[in-house]
Amino acid sequence: MASYGQSRETTAPPDRVWRIWSDTSTWPSWNPDIQEVKLDRPLGSGVSGTMRTKSGGAHNITIRDVKPGSSFILESDGMPATRLLFRCEISASSDGTRISQAVTLQGPLSFLFGPMMGGRIAQSFGPLLEGLAAEAERS
Repeated sequence: MASYGQSRETTAPPDRVWRIWSDTSTWPSWNPDIQEVKLDRPLGSGVSGTMRTKSGGAHNITIRDVKPGSSFILESDGMPATRLLFRCEISASSDGTRISQAVTLQGPLSFLFGPMMGGRIAQSFGPLLEGLAAEAERS
C-alpha cells in the first residue's frame, strides 16, 4: 500500500499550526481546494461530517487517530470502492515546524486508483501546506 505526500517547513510554532489545522472552520480560508467542512463536533477521533471541495465534489469524511498537537487522519469516500486516508502531521523542527500531508488509498480498487491518482492527489498538497504555513506565520 503506497503513500503519496509532501512536507514543508514553517517558522510558526507547532502549537499555532495545530490550532489552525485542527479548526476545520479555517480550512476554506487557507486551503485552495476546500469550500466548506461541516463536522458533527470539534475535531477528534470518531468525528464525522462532510467536506465540499471547490471542484464541486461533496465527500463524507471521518476523523481518525487524533494525536492532539501532532497528527490526525481524515478518511474520505473520494472514489468508488476506495477510501482515501489523508495523514496530517506536525512536528517541531530546528526553525519552527515541519508540516506534512500524505494520502494512502485503501479498498478493493485501490490497486487501480493508487498508482493512477495518488501522485496527482499529492500534487495538491503543496498549495495546501503553503496556505497553512502562511496562515500560521500571519497569526
